[in-house]
Amino acid sequence: MKDISKIVSEVDVSRRGVMAGAAGLAAAASMMGISSSVFAQQVNRWGSSSIGSTGYVIIEALASTVNKHAKFRNSSMATSGGAENMALIGQGQMEFAQTTSTDWQPAVNGEAPYGQKIDVNQVLAYTVFNCTPMVRAESPIKTLADLAGKRCMPSPAGSSTAAMWKVLFEAAGINVNWTYGSWRESYDALRAGAVDCIPSLLTNSRPAPILTELEATTPVRILPIPADVMKKAQAINPGVLSGELNPTDWKTMKEPMNSASFAGILAVHPKISEQMVYDVCKAVFDNAAEVQAIGKQLKDIDPVFGARYLMSGFKVHPGAAKYFKEKNLWRDELTVAS
Repeated sequence: MKDISKIVSEVDVSRRGVMAGAAGLAAAASMMGISSSVFAQQVNRWGSSSIGSTGYVIIEALASTVNKHAKFRNSSMATSGGAENMALIGQGQMEFAQTTSTDWQPAVNGEAPYGQKIDVNQVLAYTVFNCTPMVRAESPIKTLADLAGKRCMPSPAGSSTAAMWKVLFEAAGINVNWTYGSWRESYDALRAGAVDCIPSLLTNSRPAPILTELEATTPVRILPIPADVMKKAQAINPGVLSGELNPTDWKTMKEPMNSASFAGILAVHPKISEQMVYDVCKAVFDNAAEVQAIGKQLKDIDPVFGARYLMSGFKVHPGAAKYFKEKNLWRDELTVAS
């Protein structure tokens, strides 16, 4: 198994560092009389999430795997999450990025927080995140309705979780006191009693390390999501999914319970070539066992899963479509980008 810290050291660069590096290469190119476009194509920028989060680890691992098994270079950078990544793709500042199923409708339609339509394509799905409301075990809060007026911290303001929670709480008809911070800050805040509710963080019912760490000192429980609230939330944004948490995977659960969830989807700027996106899919899925061995956050890396959670109604990059069609995994309701 490859140590995650090694992966981070191989491919992690800050957003500012990538931009500064690109500017430096362009300046050098100008001095040498070489077109800056030659350098601009050397490294694909991959947006992940806040440092240490599950999304951050997943994107680091995928970028590292593509570096190893493809002929082009990739560099992962920390961001605040899916919403910011979509905006950065729209601005042409990123080639690949972590997004979730809840980001696509507002981004493609130019709804808040984007303000303009984002042209973006799907590549592959890599997990389902269970990020449902969670409180301390001894909290008097028992239902979503009990959260009215309470302090809720759904990770960074630009994260997919924060966006999903806005939809969920709108569907529930409740107003809360919002505060934001990194995943680490959110979990520390619940531990300290500084907030009332934060998101769970599991991938397909498997608890993330930060959640396991929290439970070592602070017992927690999730809040049930009424079926009518989930239905209303999905009417507002079809990317909101109902995932199941169960005692088999997470011992905290006493019985299976539905959770507010979303699929993790790798997005790509439409300008990227069909061959390059095909090679990304091939590098990841043809080496799935190698990727899965990195950690439990990567257990869903599999071509069947990768095609299953692509969203109908939103464009799939031709390179990804080619790969899934070759594997007989393409679904007729999906749309290939022209």
